Amino acid sequence: MGRIRTGAAAVLTGLALIVPATATETASAAPTSTTPASTTSACHSSFKHYKTIRKGTKGAQARAMECLLREAGRSTTVNGSFSLHDAHQLAAYRSSVGLHAKKVGGRRAWSALLSRGTTPALHRGDKGADVLRLQRTLQSLGWTKVDLDSRYDAKTVTVVKAAQKQRHLSRSGKATAALWKALQHGKVAGPAAHSSGKGATALAFAKKQLGDSYRFGGSGPNAWDCSGLTKAAWKKAGVSLPHSAAAQYHRGKHVSKSNLKPGDLVFFYSGPSHVAIYAGHGKVIHAPHAGAKVSYIKMKYMPYKGARRP
Repeated sequence: MGRIRTGAAAVLTGLALIVPATATETASAAPTSTTPASTTSACHSSFKHYKTIRKGTKGAQARAMECLLREAGRSTTVNGSFSLHDAHQLAAYRSSVGLHAKKVGGRRAWSALLSRGTTPALHRGDKGADVLRLQRTLQSLGWTKVDLDSRYDAKTVTVVKAAQKQRHLSRSGKATAALWKALQHGKVAGPAAHSSGKGATALAFAKKQLGDSYRFGGSGPNAWDCSGLTKAAWKKAGVSLPHSAAAQYHRGKHVSKSNLKPGDLVFFYSGPSHVAIYAGHGKVIHAPHAGAKVSYIKMKYMPYKGARRP
């Protein structure tokens, strides 16, 4: 009998040792990656306007971006205070979806994070979490007239068509896999920001000079250098500027690249040695160099230095 008790004790002891080991193995076997988002994001991320998030940003929107990055598998601290570590995690995520690895989150970063996950076909009359995910994404890109109500209504159709037009997709008004993929990779720019009265006036003047010749030191009326064109454009709006790109760089207020509005001054190269007028959708109007004409050009083709709003 003593032998039986001893044997039973040994079996129980063995079980006691086995159970914790099994629990440990189960915990370590749990997946560490996050499930692709489709309809169940736990992040509070519905806002009327989505602001640019960078190191030092605090509040509900900073927390939302931290949370979305955490759901995307990044090791952010979800506390509503966007730290340098969070900014590095954002840059890594941007790179993973094909965006420039910047530590700043504007429209395109919001779009990629909010739309992340499945790519369901949606059309007018649909309802539910996937519709809300689409609406949030479109809202973050600047289409603020869309309602965040989980209902695929006429407003949603109109905005989807606008997004499809930007990507040269069929303007069906239906959310297709191609549209989802464009949103998830930050390929949709959103509507051009509306400029103030003065900015609109300056841009309108610059547009009238398209096709004019370049001349070093030129200040019009038919030939211009870069700062001569911007000086004249803003003079038309009632603002006096010096005839120098480097000097204009110190006038007005600083504007981040993600918050550019038509009419803003955009600077390139070191110095800076070149200035242009922002025309929307990533393009500027400028007087380039000898032998060239005043023309549009995409900003990405020149090394960006900064921007100012006179």
